[in-house]
Amino acid sequence: MNRLSQLFVATMMMVIMMGLGACEKAVLDEQQEKKPVEGNVIIRASLYHIVPFETRDVQSVADFSTSLQFVLFQNGTKVKSVTQKKTDDNYGEVGLTLTAGTYQLLVLAHSSTGNPSVSNPEFIQFTNSIGFSDTFFYYGDIEVTGEQTTYDIRLQRATSMVRVIIQDAIPSEVKTIRLFYTGESGVFNAVTGMGGTVNSQQSIIYNVEGQTAPLTLCAYTFLRDETGSLNMTISARDANNTVKYEKELADIPMKNHMVTEYSGKLFSESGNKSDDVQFLLTAETDWQIYQRHDY
Repeated sequence: MNRLSQLFVATMMMVIMMGLGACEKAVLDEQQEKKPVEGNVIIRASLYHIVPFETRDVQSVADFSTSLQFVLFQNGTKVKSVTQKKTDDNYGEVGLTLTAGTYQLLVLAHSSTGNPSVSNPEFIQFTNSIGFSDTFFYYGDIEVTGEQTTYDIRLQRATSMVRVIIQDAIPSEVKTIRLFYTGESGVFNAVTGMGGTVNSQQSIIYNVEGQTAPLTLCAYTFLRDETGSLNMTISARDANNTVKYEKELADIPMKNHMVTEYSGKLFSESGNKSDDVQFLLTAETDWQIYQRHDY
């Protein structure tokens, strides 16, 4: 190798080493930007031996929620509240500075577009404007002393779900599909772990323009008991919000923390309403699916 070639190789090696050094520095700087949580109480939330409605193991709260609320009560009064978004640093972990004493800790994980009111742990109200999503929670006492303490808490599911699968092709005139359902609650009681006493009228609107079959739509609710039922109207609407196709499902059987699934055609029948819904019922031993139906 002549001297010119040796000089070229040495120069290239220097450039490569400088580039590697710059990459390492960038990573280190990024790590340094993430500040540790501070306080005498550190709370870390994760999943409690549960899988979501889709069968897959999950441990991180970031895998099944986009919003977290940490709320502390003492003697029936809310004393502190912290809200986190999935994009925040340390999502799922929060540091608090509290005086010694006994507190009631509520942690709520969900993916609604807004946060529900949690001024009272027995009346956590989601609304149609906020939206309904798969929701997980923890509620229990924590003891705060003068020493720093870390609490690793486990969330459990609060919701039950109806999954509607539309099998036939979506007409071009249909722009949105609305699921309107009654019979259970949009209010959650974290003390009992069940739905509130309020009979809610819940709804969710899906934009389906440009989508193809099969189309899966999900509706979430809080059951007031271990079993319950819903009445649902599925309405397909055009750009002017005019109902073009509609189907009613009555007395949908529900079980706490499980899925009831309906699969069938919405657009293939003449007329707006179908009163001759046929059910093909199966039940599975695993908890994820409560019942499946064809309509």
